[in-house]
Amino acid sequence: MQKVKLPISVDPVRAAQSGTELEAIIQKALLRRLAESTISIQSDISTKFTFEIDRQKLRIFHGKASVAVELICQRCNEPMIYQCEAEFTYCPVHNQEQENNLPDVYEPIYYDENGEVNLHEIVEDELILTLPQISKHAIEDCEESKFELTFGEIEEEEEQRPNPFEALAQLKRK
Repeated sequence: MQKVKLPISVDPVRAAQSGTELEAIIQKALLRRLAESTISIQSDISTKFTFEIDRQKLRIFHGKASVAVELICQRCNEPMIYQCEAEFTYCPVHNQEQENNLPDVYEPIYYDENGEVNLHEIVEDELILTLPQISKHAIEDCEESKFELTFGEIEEEEEQRPNPFEALAQLKRK
């Protein structure tokens, strides 16, 4: 299947009724908030969407997104590549009542004024959520791991500390 550009928005009801599947890319220049959250985005974002109607007759869509980004390792302060992988399932809703009646397995997403959802925003939000709070290389790949990070030796106590409740136990025996 040839990868094409992902449409910015789509009508999820029509797409679910026709069983639409999209495998597409989003140009990295279009995801400004993700670019601001990282040093750089390494490539265009690979996405896949499947629109369907579930057993409860709800229109839903599943999605996957993948991209490599460059972050700063918080341990050694050097750049590192991090693979962002996001999987999600949404159910479009019109109002709060529909959202409250939604099964817990689906995330609600509101339609816009044209009855569509913005796929680019969804992908960008999900990828930002997959970014680590503290980015670090694997310990074997980190420059900082070459240096010993412990100072001195910890001596183990050999004598056992007395139990502070021993006096109470003796009183109870009397």
